[in-house]
Amino acid sequence: MLEYNGFKIYPQSVIWEITFACNMRCLHCGTSAGKKRPDELTTDEALKLIDELAANGAEGITLSGGEPLMREDWRLLAKRIKKNGVQAYLITNGLAVTPQIVDDFESLKFGDIGVSFDGTEKTHNYIRQRDDSWSTAYGSLQMMAKKGTFKFCAVTQVSNMNLGELRQIKQLLVDAGCKLWRIQMTTSTGRMKNLKDLILGIENYPKMVDLILEFQKEGDINIDVGENIGYFGCKGSELLQGMPYFGCYAGTRVVGIESNGNIKGCLSMPEEFVEGNIRDSTFTELWHRPGAFAYNRQFTKETASGECRECRYLPLCRGGCTTTSVSATGQRADNPYCMYRIEKKQGVVCKDNEIITNLLDQINAGAESKTT
Repeated sequence: MLEYNGFKIYPQSVIWEITFACNMRCLHCGTSAGKKRPDELTTDEALKLIDELAANGAEGITLSGGEPLMREDWRLLAKRIKKNGVQAYLITNGLAVTPQIVDDFESLKFGDIGVSFDGTEKTHNYIRQRDDSWSTAYGSLQMMAKKGTFKFCAVTQVSNMNLGELRQIKQLLVDAGCKLWRIQMTTSTGRMKNLKDLILGIENYPKMVDLILEFQKEGDINIDVGENIGYFGCKGSELLQGMPYFGCYAGTRVVGIESNGNIKGCLSMPEEFVEGNIRDSTFTELWHRPGAFAYNRQFTKETASGECRECRYLPLCRGGCTTTSVSATGQRADNPYCMYRIEKKQGVVCKDNEIITNLLDQINAGAESKTT
């Protein structure tokens, strides 16, 4: 198995855009999905890829899109994933979800079904560019809650469009019987490249973090904080309940697959991060290729720039989410969306807990031993 500084590298979590086709044209779509690609993987190619991913140690495969339910063989792919002993997940916008589809989710034993849910009815419909998008998404959550036999969650992309509605969104989800809410931050990718004024500004970022901390304390719904929120500092550490933040796992424990077989470290990354295509090389060859996913596998202090380069937490977080940093500053690791960085400018100082202190001491001791 591959290693980086003693860290085992394998495709633990796979996010797979099984089709680029989508029945919506959402403003915040990071890939600008819409029409099916002309060269999407065939069913046979997709099934073989599942077998190969499992052979390489995949533990979870998420069927995404586009809208995954628009690919006719999604049930067959889910069955093959389960047959390989891998957990299957799926994320949908809810438009195609029916009572029969909910029964299929149950019978296929998905580990989790994510439903995109972005605001009150007016806001959600505006973001999704469909007048029926809110009712179908909310109806999907209600149907799954009524079923009560499998895990599901709501997924919200936070931007300036819905920041002011987060508390209303929470109440709607609680009322629907939703037990888990995944909160992520929208980045300047896909269609949002042309709507940058709608991206959450640095001045509003702490407001979102404060709200999430309030929601965690209220406890009426479990909060799953996205990988591009928080990091270190007082509030960043509090979001993760004192556990350390280990940064971007793209190309080390996470891999993204596009519907035509392109491989990236993370599906949210722009196209310049494509490592190759499984039709030209096998997934195994691409994953093990010397120099692959260098932005993470060969990360050093010199990789970082700006304030991140001299940050004491850089050995742990490596600049945080690659996509967020690149979309904000054009750099792999110069990430302004960091609570430690923001609090430092405000003069706020927070003492590290024992876990983080010990990790930093071990890293520093290892660095010193290499220079002596």
